[in-house]
Amino acid sequence: MADNRNRELDTVDLLKILNEGRGLDPEGFSETYLNGKVPSFPAYMDALIGERGLLKKDVIRKADLPEKYGYKLLSGENHTTERDYILRFCLALGLDLTRTNRALELYGMRALYPKDRRDMVLIIAINRGVSGVDEANELLTGHGEAPLARSRE
Repeated sequence: MADNRNRELDTVDLLKILNEGRGLDPEGFSETYLNGKVPSFPAYMDALIGERGLLKKDVIRKADLPEKYGYKLLSGENHTTERDYILRFCLALGLDLTRTNRALELYGMRALYPKDRRDMVLIIAINRGVSGVDEANELLTGHGEAPLARSRE
């Protein structure tokens, strides 16, 4: 395998390196393959928002979260234990399942799990390209599941 230090590697490449045993030292692996840092939720979301040419305020509005609170969540200034708020951001950005699960993971939350009925409905929504909270909520409630939680902030 060629030296990949000059380009950003995707998760599959990084797992391959780890599985080959070249990443046994976490600090060395991080320095060599991740430029010494593991992405944070705010950095990941900033990259995705920028990649789509959007503004944070538009994503927050589409996620149907209070603007001030949304900014604090995206910046990491505030932390929530409400997984649905992070899912609202993911839906507002139109993320695919892999990126949605990555965002949840970076935030310290569990990925969508297909054996959980509500998560299964959300996975189907994401795979169908649903990119709005209202549409996802319609699908959830149409299948007898609770809609995405709303912020009380």
